[in-house]
Amino acid sequence: MKTFLKIILWVLAACVAAAVVFLAIGAVTDFRPQERETVYEGRGDVLPDSLKVVTWNIGYGGLGDDMDFFYDGGARMRCDEERTVENLSGIIGVLKALDADVYLLQEVDECSRRSYRINQLELLRRAFPEYHLYFAYNYKSFFVPIPLSEPMGKVAGGVAILTRFRPDRVDRLAYPSRFPFPVSMFNLKRCLLSATFSTAGGDTVVIGNTHNTAYDTGDMRIQETAFLASYLDSLSCSGVGAVLGGDWNQYPPGYLPSADELDNRYFTVAPLDTSLLKRSGRIVYDAGEKTLRYLDRPFREGPAQSVTDYFFISEEVGVAGVGVCGNEGFRYADHKPVEINIVL
Repeated sequence: MKTFLKIILWVLAACVAAAVVFLAIGAVTDFRPQERETVYEGRGDVLPDSLKVVTWNIGYGGLGDDMDFFYDGGARMRCDEERTVENLSGIIGVLKALDADVYLLQEVDECSRRSYRINQLELLRRAFPEYHLYFAYNYKSFFVPIPLSEPMGKVAGGVAILTRFRPDRVDRLAYPSRFPFPVSMFNLKRCLLSATFSTAGGDTVVIGNTHNTAYDTGDMRIQETAFLASYLDSLSCSGVGAVLGGDWNQYPPGYLPSADELDNRYFTVAPLDTSLLKRSGRIVYDAGEKTLRYLDRPFREGPAQSVTDYFFISEEVGVAGVGVCGNEGFRYADHKPVEINIVL
């Protein structure tokens, strides 16, 4: 009996020690970005009078129409490697066909187990050699321990701006929203990736890429929106135009979600609070198309769809058109690209 108890105690002690070591490694390697980090600074190109800008959450090539996802009520952590490669090839094809001046991409992996450590930044560089690519991490962890049955493992991904025109500067602006410790070591640290350009008339325009919180445990979305409102107000006061696109993980003003969109205990869209944002501009989106499908089941089984991908446009910028474009049937990703034509 004493021997049995000793074995139990040794096993418990080993488990506690392993947990302590795991958390210690997580703390030492924890991604701690500064509030503002300069990604690039130099002599930029002059923007033309009109631009096509596309925003697309590409889902790291792992969330095609065959996929359900454990965090959204599904069962799987990732699709197979062959399908991931197929998705990424399809995504590149869609982007090329759109022929935009600026692409705002979310969920781009640099080196993650969930996407078989395929460097998607290098894929983009090779596919678009005439473009300039800028990237900021918003998810970087040495090991994400969920789901326990098949842990996600290492994640290194974020948001990217792919632009035909070189900006004057690019900055990573950290959102104030944070998950509590120790969850924060294994979760996203959201940001705005902003690129500053000059126009032929001597004006300044900021084009930003945002990917807001999806699984809110408190007021994180509100904090992010308040941060953006303050930032946009400061740009407006300086006479700087702004175009912000991305996956807001909230539905836009004027959109009425269905009961299916609101009746999911894993992921539920919330309304974007525009009370502060409307001081310096407006939200622009395609009212006739869905941009997101839920991941609690594969697409063939008819999951709910919603609208979370769109643009904020400041008063200094004109809009010639906006529309959902490409990735029919959510073939390659759980989001569809949205394009906007702007006039400066």
